[in-house]
Amino acid sequence: MKGAVMLISVVVPCYNEEPVIRETHRRLLEVLEQLEPDRFEILYVNDGSCDRTLELLEELQALDARVRV
Repeated sequence: MKGAVMLISVVVPCYNEEPVIRETHRRLLEVLEQLEPDRFEILYVNDGSCDRTLELLEELQALDARVRV
């Protein structure tokens, strides 16, 4: 894999995480940007939340190209 660009993928399962999802995202960014700036993605998997989790995740995705929902 000489010369291959490595990408860190973090998968985060979510279910009714409205109260904490923004803080979780902020903390993930804080750590990942220290490790490998611009060489990571965060994959949030919403598991049928009944609250605004999906809406908040979509907002995060719209603000940051490294976020996938």
